[in-house]
Amino acid sequence: MDKFAKSLLQSGNTTISNILLKNYPKLGMNSDQLVLYLQIKRSIDMGSYFPDINELTDSTGMSSAKIYQILHELIQNKLMKIKTLTDKRGQSFDIYDFSLMYDKLSELNQNIEDEHFDNKDVNVETKESDRKETFNKIESEFGRPLSPIEIETINQWINDDHYDTKMIQLALRESVLNQVYSLKYIDRILVNWEKANIKTPADVEKNRHEREIRRNKNNSVSTNNNDKPEIPIFKIDK
Repeated sequence: MDKFAKSLLQSGNTTISNILLKNYPKLGMNSDQLVLYLQIKRSIDMGSYFPDINELTDSTGMSSAKIYQILHELIQNKLMKIKTLTDKRGQSFDIYDFSLMYDKLSELNQNIEDEHFDNKDVNVETKESDRKETFNKIESEFGRPLSPIEIETINQWINDDHYDTKMIQLALRESVLNQVYSLKYIDRILVNWEKANIKTPADVEKNRHEREIRRNKNNSVSTNNNDKPEIPIFKIDK
C-alpha cells in the first residue's frame, strides 16, 4: 500500500456538523475561531483533549499570541470552557469543552424550526382565510348558496389546479361584468388565462390594458372603414 494512502487511513477523519458550518456566524463565531475549534476537535478525535499551543500554531498557521486571544474570545463568548477532570488514579487533567457552543447551536436550531413551523401555520391560516373569502364572494355575486358540486369544483381549482384565490376572484369579477353567473364560465376564464401565461393580478391588469388599447384602435379603424366588421381580440364562449 502506498505510504500516503496508509497514512491517510491511519490518521482517521474528523466529522463536522453541517448545521454548525452553516450557522456558526449566528453563534457569534468568526472564521478564525471556527478554524481553531476544528483543529482542537481534530486533536480530541485523536485522543488529545488538551492539545499543546505549539501544536495548534503548527496546524493553524497562527501565532501563539493569536491562539491565546481566540481561546479567550471563545471563553468570553460562552462558546467554550476549560474543564478539569480527575482520572481513576486521582490525577487531574484539563480538557477543552465545547458543550456551551453546542447548547447555543441547539437553541438556535430550535428557534429556526419554530420559526419555520410558525410561518407554515400562518400560511395555512392565510390559505384557509382566502378560500373562505372566495366562497363568500362567489355566493354573494351569485345571490345564493353554493351547491355541493360547486363547492367541490372550487376546491379542485385551489387544491388540484393550484389556482390562486385572488385569480379566482378576478375571474369571478370578469364573469359578473359579462353578467354570466356560472362556475363553468369562470373556469373557462381561468383556463384561458393559464394558456396565455396570465398568472398574477398584475398580469390580468396588463392584459386588460392591452385589450383596451387594441379595442380603441379597432374602433378607430372601424370608424374610418365601416364596411369592415370588428373582430373581438379576447372572447370567452358562454
